[in-house]
Amino acid sequence: MNITRWFGAPGRRGVALAAAVLATGLGTGAAAATGLTAAANDATSAQLALRTASVRGALDSTFQRYADTMHDLVATSSIPGADLASTVSRIAADRLPAAHQVTVVSPAMAVLAEHTLDGSTPPRNATLTPTPFLQHGLTLARSTGRLVASPAHVLPADLDLPPAHRQPAFELIAPIHDSEFRGWVVVGVRASDLLRDSLRAAGVTGVATVLTETSPDGVTHEVATWSASGSAAGSASSTVDVALAGHVWQVVVRPTTPLISTGQELAGPLTMLGAVIASLLLSGTVLAVIGDRQRLVASSRTDIDRARTAELAAAGHAAEVTATLREREAELTGFAAAAGENLHAPLHTIAGFTDLLLEEAAPQLDEASRGFLDRIGRSTRRMLTLVDELLAYSAAGDAALKLEPVDTTGLTLGIVAGRLDTVEGERPSIDVSDLPPVMADAELLGEVLGHLVDNATRFVRHGTAARVTVTAREHSPGWWRIEVADRGIGLPEDQRTRIFQPFHRAPAAEGFPGTGLGLAICRRIIDLHGGDLGVAPNPGGGSIFWFTVAATGIALKPGPELLAAGAV
Repeated sequence: MNITRWFGAPGRRGVALAAAVLATGLGTGAAAATGLTAAANDATSAQLALRTASVRGALDSTFQRYADTMHDLVATSSIPGADLASTVSRIAADRLPAAHQVTVVSPAMAVLAEHTLDGSTPPRNATLTPTPFLQHGLTLARSTGRLVASPAHVLPADLDLPPAHRQPAFELIAPIHDSEFRGWVVVGVRASDLLRDSLRAAGVTGVATVLTETSPDGVTHEVATWSASGSAAGSASSTVDVALAGHVWQVVVRPTTPLISTGQELAGPLTMLGAVIASLLLSGTVLAVIGDRQRLVASSRTDIDRARTAELAAAGHAAEVTATLREREAELTGFAAAAGENLHAPLHTIAGFTDLLLEEAAPQLDEASRGFLDRIGRSTRRMLTLVDELLAYSAAGDAALKLEPVDTTGLTLGIVAGRLDTVEGERPSIDVSDLPPVMADAELLGEVLGHLVDNATRFVRHGTAARVTVTAREHSPGWWRIEVADRGIGLPEDQRTRIFQPFHRAPAAEGFPGTGLGLAICRRIIDLHGGDLGVAPNPGGGSIFWFTVAATGIALKPGPELLAAGAV
């Protein structure tokens, strides 16, 4: 292009000035577009996490009902002279969604009681002829004394169906013991029906889900699929583990409806496009002004005013979109907090009346009834723990930091003393070194240390006393690294990032109490302080959880997290 023809003779300085204007405009637009895109991505991730949590919560609830029902059947079956047929026949189909049949068998494979829940009428058999999959599960349940699940396969009752109508299924097997082995309780479950009925009952919408399992040889197989409405929209997905009876399934969740509005999604690209157009026009204007000196004074002021107006308008639009995204994120956090608060009082009421019944009416109740009340109490307290941690997770995202010098050694010793006072049985060994003072919110820092110390003392092999050390070392100028090291069950490498996600629990943690929110709360709090949180293997076994926090002599720069906290 002949620049002189269009703009006169701008000269080297004019071209350099126009290039500088173009670069500045594009850089400003890119920064604004990047910020808007990042905010949209954060909103997308928050929405996907919320839908994934709904899916996991629905499946966990269904799995817990299965486990409780089978434990109840085992308890009844171990009572001499109990009417097993009547007990089994009273199990309602809606309590065990997707269950085909409940069967109680003796060690010699004699059928002691059976009840079909799916409406079919299979022939009654005096003895059970197990498939290889079921035989493996029966042997494993008897040898371990635990509830187990078989690998996915087609139930014998479905083998006569056309291949297109057969679906993968599995059996849940619980051994019956009192003073000796008395048999098994077996429940056949169709996987696709289980996934569909669980999510529908919980009101889960806007997702397509795939349930998979990994065989011992490391090959992943698809077990079931279900979509609330239509096919998956976009490439976003999230994977969460669900466990039952010593078996871990993976659930892949994909949205079927948009996670954010079209305006939020296009805000970044449209801002960048506007910045490119405005920058090109502005640099062209500069060239024209310099090429025609006679119009310099009159036109330059007008062009500059127009450019400033355009920049102010773009900045105002960007601020408006950013505010909208922050409001949406706040709504999601508020939803989680409101759900937790509304569940808190009813659960406390259930727990209170259960304890009252156990105290006041215990002499009038038989052993089975007292056992049911005790089970209700334990389940209610487990739900209260989940609600408390859900509220803590919601609050940690927008907590107002109260930064002050903190005596980390004294804070940690107080936390350790409180934990040791509540320990029953063998006390763990917890060694706290001299820790440096840091600049932090004391209450939030104590919450992080409490979670890490609790995990270090809880996730140890059964029959082994916990050994924990809390130390510190300099991370970088002005920052300390606090480390909580244990000799527990350890973490595989592929889990060292995923465990900080909300509701995620490593497969090795099955059988240990927990909600999957503790480490996610820690990450939110450390992010608010501008630090990092991670985990590394402990030489000789176990894990080292660490986080960084500023020294007392360092004034923290108000990054996005600190600004957000200060604005509350």
